[in-house]
Amino acid sequence: MIDKTNITGIILAGGKSTRMGTDKGFLMLNGKSFMQHSIDALKPVASKLIIVSNNTDYDVFGLNRVNDSIENAGPLAGIYSGLKESRTDYNLVLSCDIPLINSDVLRQLISAVDNTSEVIQIESNNRKMPLIALYSKSCKTKFERLLNSGERKLQFAVNQCSVKSISLNKNEAKFTTNVNTKDELKQLKSMQIHIKYFGKISEITEITEEQIEFSGGDVSALLKFLYSKYKNLESNDFKVAQNQELVSENAKLTGQDIALLPPFAGG
Repeated sequence: MIDKTNITGIILAGGKSTRMGTDKGFLMLNGKSFMQHSIDALKPVASKLIIVSNNTDYDVFGLNRVNDSIENAGPLAGIYSGLKESRTDYNLVLSCDIPLINSDVLRQLISAVDNTSEVIQIESNNRKMPLIALYSKSCKTKFERLLNSGERKLQFAVNQCSVKSISLNKNEAKFTTNVNTKDELKQLKSMQIHIKYFGKISEITEITEEQIEFSGGDVSALLKFLYSKYKNLESNDFKVAQNQELVSENAKLTGQDIALLPPFAGG
């Protein structure tokens, strides 16, 4: 696998968000903005991060923000702008409206690097996704030429390159869900989870139970959310029960009742 020092993460946040009615990067899910979800997915696998947006509000994230080289020219211009700024051979591109994306999905792209592919994109639910993809720096010249000729279609531009698609399984597909409308955001937030805290765990949280909205896919994603909320929780041992059955951190969230239990006597 290529080293992260030769990978830049490029987050596209230049869309008009006309269907959402607000800038999607600042929408919230599980206590974090969509932009922060993208940042958290990219940080473990990329040495530098770039936000492509003309909106100076994104400077709050403390990252290198670059303007679109060509305004109102869609994601093709956004990717070109990011590649132009990048100093690495490989570049992970994400649109900022995929809040469930995680590092494991991105590692699949990195693992697929070969000597010929210029673009390696995710394929999920039989849909090719050039906005979850690894781009070679060499694409910059091709994209610049296409943009100067008036081309604006990203998929057309990608097809001018040597392309490989990485297919996700059904369990992984949910991590590529993109959100374009208020209804889609409402659906994503629809999972209500009731959490109970027992023993010394309740001393850390200072509550014995709570109801939260969460849509993260598996138990480990829920725990990461709780660790960010309760700073001392991660350093303590406990077991997790879902619908009154003990589960591992890799278990899929299928129920509405979760319990965090201190270690049992003798184990």
